[in-house]
Amino acid sequence: MKKFGESLRKIRESKGVTIKQAAGHTVTPAFLSKFERGESEISFSKLIEILDHINVDIDEFLLQANNFEKHPQNIFLSGLSDAVDAKSNVMLKNLEETELLLYKKEKNIRYKHNIYLCRLYATTVNETEPNISDWEPIKNYLFGVEDWSYYEFLLYANAIPFLPTEIIELLSKSVYQKGMRYQSLTENKNGLTETLLNTIEILIKRDRLDMAATYFTLVESLLDSPDSIFEMIRLKLYHGAILYMSGNSEEGLQNMDNAIKALNMSGYRGNQIPEFEKFEKIIVKKTI
Repeated sequence: MKKFGESLRKIRESKGVTIKQAAGHTVTPAFLSKFERGESEISFSKLIEILDHINVDIDEFLLQANNFEKHPQNIFLSGLSDAVDAKSNVMLKNLEETELLLYKKEKNIRYKHNIYLCRLYATTVNETEPNISDWEPIKNYLFGVEDWSYYEFLLYANAIPFLPTEIIELLSKSVYQKGMRYQSLTENKNGLTETLLNTIEILIKRDRLDMAATYFTLVESLLDSPDSIFEMIRLKLYHGAILYMSGNSEEGLQNMDNAIKALNMSGYRGNQIPEFEKFEKIIVKKTI
């Protein structure tokens, strides 16, 4: 609470808002002053109201309160991506051991899931089959959570390559309904979009084209911002893949090539171009 109070004061002062203006009818100026000094606590609902008085989103506030540092889960996933890109069993093992120590210390289920993810992605490095004992606990957890938040979308998006198709079908059918409840929250919306795009990619790779096509409308309904250019281009790539695999090889190949060119010209997340090109090669190879 002391950290939150200090952050609120800094943001309020940077915007030129007085304590009286920020307090509004939610709390007294004296109470808000004590909160900013770390001398009192405040309920989450009242904090939300105060942030609204100074026109600050809760996501923005939390980011500033944490000194603009990434969430630990995103830091872990970044490390996981680096280990897989390097095809390093040593890096994966070190990550797994770190998460195990954190789990023993804090008993947070997130660390347990991260251990499973390390083991699952090790199978891609070693070109072995994933063990059911590593993906089933994640599947059981996701089925057991009624209201998904950003974490659940993130977990599913990263575990989906290792789940059986029938499990993906069951989970993804309810993903949209779960996510739409919170789509006004930016991170949840991003997580939902990423999950659905990953679902489409996996289903295409597994030759479940009809099932993949059903998710296009869902994703398109979420892409209502200029910031979604990468997701729009990615969707175009998948549309081209479906056309190509459905027999419209010339049009499909052109769509995939255009998606790669568009990503290159946009300069937005250009580091993903090799992944797009790799996906296109997989699709072309499947039909040879």
